[in-house]
Amino acid sequence: MYKFNWLLNIYKRLLYLILCLLLCCVATAQIQFFHNESKASIKSSLILAYADSSVKMDIERYAQIKTNMQPLNSGKFNLSYKNEMLWLYVPVTAVEGYSSFTNIMLRNPHLNNLHVWMFENDSLVKTFAPTGDHLPFATRTLRYADFVFPIPEQNKNKLAFLILLDKRNEQLNVPVHFVTEDGFSSYNRRKNLLAGLMSGLGLFLSLFTFFLFYAMREKLYVYYSLYVLMVFFYIFSDYGYSFMYLFPNHPLPADFTRPLSISLASPLYMLFAITLLNIKKHLPTHYKWVAGFVIFYLSCLVISVFVIPNTGKVRIVLVWLMQIFQNTGAIIILITAIAALRKKIPYAAYIICTSIVLLFAFFVFMQYVSGFITDTFLTRNMMNIGFATEVSILAFVLTLRFKKYKEQSEQLLRTTNLQQEQIFQNISNYQEKEMQRYSSLLHDSVGARLSAIRLNLESLNRKLPEAQLAKSIGDIGDLANDVRQFSHSLSPVLLQKKGLIGAIKEITDTVNDSKELYIQFESIGSLQKVSFRYELMLYNILQELIQNILKHAQATEVIIQLILEKELIYLFVEDNGKGFNHLSIKEGLGFSQIQQLVTFVKGSLTIDAKEGHGCKVTLEFPVLPDETNHPTTYR
Repeated sequence: MYKFNWLLNIYKRLLYLILCLLLCCVATAQIQFFHNESKASIKSSLILAYADSSVKMDIERYAQIKTNMQPLNSGKFNLSYKNEMLWLYVPVTAVEGYSSFTNIMLRNPHLNNLHVWMFENDSLVKTFAPTGDHLPFATRTLRYADFVFPIPEQNKNKLAFLILLDKRNEQLNVPVHFVTEDGFSSYNRRKNLLAGLMSGLGLFLSLFTFFLFYAMREKLYVYYSLYVLMVFFYIFSDYGYSFMYLFPNHPLPADFTRPLSISLASPLYMLFAITLLNIKKHLPTHYKWVAGFVIFYLSCLVISVFVIPNTGKVRIVLVWLMQIFQNTGAIIILITAIAALRKKIPYAAYIICTSIVLLFAFFVFMQYVSGFITDTFLTRNMMNIGFATEVSILAFVLTLRFKKYKEQSEQLLRTTNLQQEQIFQNISNYQEKEMQRYSSLLHDSVGARLSAIRLNLESLNRKLPEAQLAKSIGDIGDLANDVRQFSHSLSPVLLQKKGLIGAIKEITDTVNDSKELYIQFESIGSLQKVSFRYELMLYNILQELIQNILKHAQATEVIIQLILEKELIYLFVEDNGKGFNHLSIKEGLGFSQIQQLVTFVKGSLTIDAKEGHGCKVTLEFPVLPDETNHPTTYR
């Protein structure tokens, strides 16, 4: 209950923080003037402005509202998120140092509609083609992402520009630059350099994530790669390059991709964060909050997709809601990461860092847009720099995670190799004991019988009856069969030559030919062979079980089933003999050696036996990882 109250209090503070962010981000129409990239000294009383709710965008409309235009310094023109456009009348002489610039640039590639006229002594001398991102890119006067208009050198002190800016129902921010040729070149170099660095970083991180996904096959890397794609597509679109290079003849998708990509980035970041921290397992309550918010967010986004291309109040509400949701999502992840840090969940500190970077970048950028802080190269690119910093930190986290995974894999491989060496050593010890047992059998059985036959053959000199001769010949035949069975049991050459399944069939055929016992053998599974170590162990275990049945079970039928799969080996042996009490297994039956071998390969051995009801032996164990990848190792 205490933890739930703590979580509830955190989310209450979250709402207060969102309100504070909104209060700090009051947006107005920002019309600022620059000489190259430095703030220009202007005579604002000479610059006239008028907010117009009309839909007419021609010079005749200017004639109608000309007398209503007011000096720009008479007050701020708050046009952001309003259904109005702005007329600006800018004499060249209003800008100090006007004689040195050659172009006028409007540094906002996302103006919906832009009309520019040039006057000389109040006489219209040039009408530039209507342009804007609601018109094909070819309408730009010069082929740049920003809007650039050349200024003639002659009679410059008599020139004035009439500019009509239309960005209805959206944030209006228009820095007007009077640039020289060198200043314009310098600005474009810096912008293209930053865009190139961002694009290169996005390409590198995409390839890097693809490599990690190929190595680990986790959906975490899918979330990250999609997030990187959305972030850098937003940056690419924010600089105006998506319209310039991807959709030059299709203004609607060019206008739509920027808000859509940034809207999709937020839930992808949240999914990445909760997957990285494994919140579902460690913080199930937080997981429910985050998952519920993501579902709600995506639902609102789907609805917005069908409405946001239109203009009007609905668009304004949706734009504001998506901005609130995006920042709410970052704060929710920040709170969740703090809770994860308290539980010492790995990488929580990095998620806290990236969330703070996002919120700080958004706050500074909105302060810049609202005019509360100076327009500089850093502040105007703060959101893009914040995104690039964040995805770089997350890439570093993935690198650490992958490094840790490799170290754990190498440690597991070392442990596995050690286990295999132990298994091989125990199999060798087991084989040595078997050799001793067979040596004893050869000495006690074969040796004794050979001695008896020798005596019988020596007695032939005394011309003993023919029945005794026939008996000696029969004993020699039986002894030959025993020796052949012993040789098959002792030699791994048979196993190497015919494989596990072939060697088992050799044993069962030999037993079936003796007519003492009938063995039904069945082999199934996706594999025909496994590592020789496993084959040798299975072969020895099966030999031991068959010997036990022949010696002790008094059975007439046996069923053997072997299953070889990529990750599992299964052996089942059942006989119809007299059975025994499995609670008092005798050492002589060999089950202790079998149990020891099975233990070393982390398998399981089950013995189901009752007196008078036969015996069932089930053995299964996993195939070790490197054995799966290298089935012929040590062969």
